[in-house]
Amino acid sequence: MNQETATWNRTNLKDPHKLPDKRRLVRVMFSAIAHRYDLLNHILSLNMDRSWRRRAVELAQPKPDQAVLDLCCGTGDLALQFARTEPRLSKIVGVDFSEEMLEIARNKQRKKQPLKQLSNQPFKQSENQPKNQTCRYNHPIIKWLCEDAENVPLPGEQFDCVTCAFGIRNLQNLQTALREMFRLLKPRGRLVILEFAMPRNHLLSALYECYFKLVLPCLGSIISNDKYGAYRYLPHSVISFPNAHKLKQLIKQANFSTVRIEYLCRGVVLAIVAEKNIYTDSQIYHQ
Repeated sequence: MNQETATWNRTNLKDPHKLPDKRRLVRVMFSAIAHRYDLLNHILSLNMDRSWRRRAVELAQPKPDQAVLDLCCGTGDLALQFARTEPRLSKIVGVDFSEEMLEIARNKQRKKQPLKQLSNQPFKQSENQPKNQTCRYNHPIIKWLCEDAENVPLPGEQFDCVTCAFGIRNLQNLQTALREMFRLLKPRGRLVILEFAMPRNHLLSALYECYFKLVLPCLGSIISNDKYGAYRYLPHSVISFPNAHKLKQLIKQANFSTVRIEYLCRGVVLAIVAEKNIYTDSQIYHQ
């Protein structure tokens, strides 16, 4: 693929969420930075990304024999956090459209838990699937699927919890993705989303925007040797993404109910929890 056609630049960063080929650009970008993705997450978040994922698992409230689906799973940190927190889960499925990211997830799992391989066991998915690997992590079976989160080739209503950590902003069509999450959840299932946002405090927002637009792109590009503009894309994609209020409306339009939002790290991260087919008024919690 021509690098020029897969690079984020001033023109396509004006509003990256309206680009018709956003999906392609994002896939190429993440595949290129996969080898440095975890390191940069820890450095640029001052290691707070670990606590954000732990909070997401707490909000999901996983229970024994439940099934969890992690969309836009990247290098697998959230899926593996579920396995550590509740080893009696029946299965965990991680979905991402970057094979390079998924390969890191598989390697990470093998290094942390070198347990029995179950690659020959069947798993419900569509024909013509790329070859995927299944592993047992204590009790949960973890399956990594290279698929688009907007069109997951799995039967509906089979997961007790669907999560998406810092990935919903990268999808081509937000409303399509939310409807797909709703389809995959069991009745009374729980959706948990983590996503970056701009702080609501004006002074903090101005300072954060300076860090976001000036410091982060330079530091990220140097450490990752990024040639595709991934760390120029990040701030622009956050600033132009729907805010908490709009996100809550979009989630409710996808038929979710009981939408709750926690503001983590003074509003830099949103932790969103929604439930399927539980009809009570939406609430917002602040942290």
